[in-house]
Amino acid sequence: MARRITAAAEALLAPYPPWVPETATRLEQVVGIASGTTAALASPLYAGLLRRALQPLGTDPAKLAPTEEEMGDPGWFGPDSVAWRVHAEPSLLVAGISAFTLQSLHPLAMAGVAEHSSFSEDFMGRTQRTGDFVQCVVYGSTAEATRICRTVRRIHDTVVGIAPDGRPYEANDPELLHWVHITEYAAIAAAHRRFAVHPISRAEMDTYIGEVARVGIEVGVVDPPTDWHGIDEGIERHRPQLAVGRYASAGLAFLDRPPFLPAAAQPVWRALWHGAIACLPPAARDLLNLPMPRPHELAATRAVLRVLQGPGGTPPRLAAARTRLGIG
Repeated sequence: MARRITAAAEALLAPYPPWVPETATRLEQVVGIASGTTAALASPLYAGLLRRALQPLGTDPAKLAPTEEEMGDPGWFGPDSVAWRVHAEPSLLVAGISAFTLQSLHPLAMAGVAEHSSFSEDFMGRTQRTGDFVQCVVYGSTAEATRICRTVRRIHDTVVGIAPDGRPYEANDPELLHWVHITEYAAIAAAHRRFAVHPISRAEMDTYIGEVARVGIEVGVVDPPTDWHGIDEGIERHRPQLAVGRYASAGLAFLDRPPFLPAAAQPVWRALWHGAIACLPPAARDLLNLPMPRPHELAATRAVLRVLQGPGGTPPRLAAARTRLGIG
């Protein structure tokens, strides 16, 4: 009996095969083309309604006007970077949900969120602030990107406590910073691979991770990964620490059916939620006991994102960066 239990435990801890996020299936692509045509016709009505519903997640363009000193500054990456291309896609909506889901599996990281942020009371506000950080470091001026990273580090200084399992935590712990960094950019890359019109290639994934390593360094990450192999290796390294703890269960129940959304908006949310699940690494889906969403569910995700990509869908930070550089 002892040998059987040991074998079962060893099987659970066995390394997962290398993970490379998948691109869309043929069915998803066909539906995406059809929904893109529909979006062109319906965008004055349907896309407008969707954008108004998601407006709290955006950044007020009036607050993004560049100063005279910032004019001509490309920021950390510039328009020729892979990061500019990736962060222009509405797939970031899916990525944000997927990143939080993955981050919640680390009990100490989730304790910091649960005990030091208004996640359930102000979900839209917290999501907006996180999204603005992700976009600011890519499209903001050098001064803006540097400033927002310093702000994050100062906030992290105050996030300390004791998790429900009795372990102390602090947001500036190098291991937690590493986990949050790799999960954020793994989710963004995976969502782009699955749902973008022109998904990044395997080589471009390496370039993207190398670019955003600078963001990790600026917020205090020690030795952030510089290619996709480093991301996958990092997830595997953290895997023994992951669990569906008390806070994670509550957070995932909230994401599964957000109480703040009206019934009419739930189908749109379900489409985004299914997309987020598809962007999780296999180890996380197994831990959560979540099967890969079915093709028609992912086709619905793609349809929602194509509508949001219609006329007027340029991210405010990208529009401000183009103005700063004098490009169309």
